[in-house]
Amino acid sequence: MALPRGNDIPHRSAQHPAGERDPDFTSWAKGYGQVVHSPVTQAAIAGLLERHASSAAARKRWLAKLHAADRLTNMGMWLVAHMTYAQRVRLDGAALAQADFKPTPEGHTGGALNMVPAYVGYLLANSLTEMTRSWLMGQGHCVAAIDATNVLVDNMTPAHAERYGLDEAGLTRLVNDFYHCGVGPSGQPLSPLGSHVNAHTAGGLSEGGYLGFAGLQYGHMPLPGQRLVAFLSDGAFEEQRGSDWMPRWWRAEDSGPVVPIMIANGRRIDQRTTMSQAGGTHWFEEHLILNGFAP
Repeated sequence: MALPRGNDIPHRSAQHPAGERDPDFTSWAKGYGQVVHSPVTQAAIAGLLERHASSAAARKRWLAKLHAADRLTNMGMWLVAHMTYAQRVRLDGAALAQADFKPTPEGHTGGALNMVPAYVGYLLANSLTEMTRSWLMGQGHCVAAIDATNVLVDNMTPAHAERYGLDEAGLTRLVNDFYHCGVGPSGQPLSPLGSHVNAHTAGGLSEGGYLGFAGLQYGHMPLPGQRLVAFLSDGAFEEQRGSDWMPRWWRAEDSGPVVPIMIANGRRIDQRTTMSQAGGTHWFEEHLILNGFAP
């Protein structure tokens, strides 16, 4: 059975009766900062609340976490932008001076900005269900999203925890370590941050640098009883075709539950992509269903 497409879901907004009865829901539905909740998103969350947070206390707890996720998303995107462009972080709200910017910015910033809400959503799902899932990211070059968010929620490996923290000194060290290519006398990198997922990235399972590898593996990675969330790349779908067929070989009795999430960066390869020419994400959903992938 196929999931309903976005335009098939009944639209329920903050004006929905549930929103009128619940000011917490109405407040969350307005969004926060750069986060805007579409009617489809509002309807999906309203349905989840009705099914899984039936008591008033549970509903209030869920909505508090949803509010927190919106704020964390804004903070994560702010820090990702600093990792690419700034060599200083100021927490007092003062404007950066010209000397505070990197002369040569580095980073796959557009994709990383898209990964921040995806990764925050993953953390939110773990918190709401009180269950930690593994995660895999096909676009390992978007690691800034992971590292920035992990600092903000204090989810770090020892190598990161020793160097970074929620103060100006710790965050300034973070943005200067990003894409730092220096090596020490032993030949080891001086910075535990990399341009891609590495051994110091908390929770990282795969470097994910070559498009398509994660897409070919994720369906078979979790053993029975394990759970995996896989963030997949539209660039891999365009360049290394075949990963969209992998669910054909997935068998429930062999594996744990997998949640694949396609990040639609709108990547332009030679300025033209199959997805953009054929009809966008709506076409992509139909393509997957036609190829036997209909969750």
